[in-house]
Amino acid sequence: MTSGSDLVSFPTDEGRATTEAIIDDPSNALICLDFDGTLAPIVADPQDARPDPEAMAALERLLTRVGRVAIVTGRPVDVALQLGGFAMLPDTSRLRVFGQYGAETWNGATGHIHVPAQPPAIGEAKLQIERMLADLSAQNPALRGTAIEDKGLAIGVHTRRAADPAEALVELTPRLDTLADRLGLITEPGRNVVELRAGHSDKGDVVAKLLDDPSIGAAAFCGDDLGDISAFAVLIKWRRRTGRRAACVVSASDEVPSLRERADVLCEGPSGIAAWLTSLTSTGS
Repeated sequence: MTSGSDLVSFPTDEGRATTEAIIDDPSNALICLDFDGTLAPIVADPQDARPDPEAMAALERLLTRVGRVAIVTGRPVDVALQLGGFAMLPDTSRLRVFGQYGAETWNGATGHIHVPAQPPAIGEAKLQIERMLADLSAQNPALRGTAIEDKGLAIGVHTRRAADPAEALVELTPRLDTLADRLGLITEPGRNVVELRAGHSDKGDVVAKLLDDPSIGAAAFCGDDLGDISAFAVLIKWRRRTGRRAACVVSASDEVPSLRERADVLCEGPSGIAAWLTSLTSTGS
């Protein structure tokens, strides 16, 4: 079996074997996907993110045959639903969306959304970050354009639109780490972003719970950033323990080149993810 695209390669035999296992027995497969940088290209304004159309077309077909599909993202679940359009797909009975690293959920079979209340520390963090950015931007023009995203259970500080994104990230990261420690929050680094969030759950925790299903014969997690490493680690541990097929599918970028080393399936950005998902709709190897 081949991907039929130069956007997809298989650095390990496990990547190809897992892909073939999903094609051969889709009803017992689990596919997990990050949103930004994986299903959707990274954009300057997070509110402009939209999934790759070919990926969504493949996802629509996969939802009629794959046992379970999960979107696992740091975005709030309502934002992921709005930007992704997942609730508008014809058949969502096998689809779940886990927002805020699993703290928020949407069940495609029932339409039920679970969103916890915002912790007071998040509101306080937003106020302090706004003051911090105002003071620092007045002193250092490189920080101007840095944006704050209120995610409810987290605050994202985006430097992608800053005058100097890299310098802004270097300048802000230790200050945000200190603030998080003081407020009892944790920081999550990403591609030109640092998040301060409540709770200590991560994407690996979500994937571990999904893999508790004994019917799963093959699984894959698709991601592009540092926050996806925990999910890859859980997947690798599961395949070693069970002997079942599992692949780390990397949406490669120049911003996080180290992630390429973790790939069983290497996709060139969201277009590559779309090509890999499309290959799974084949009728056989």
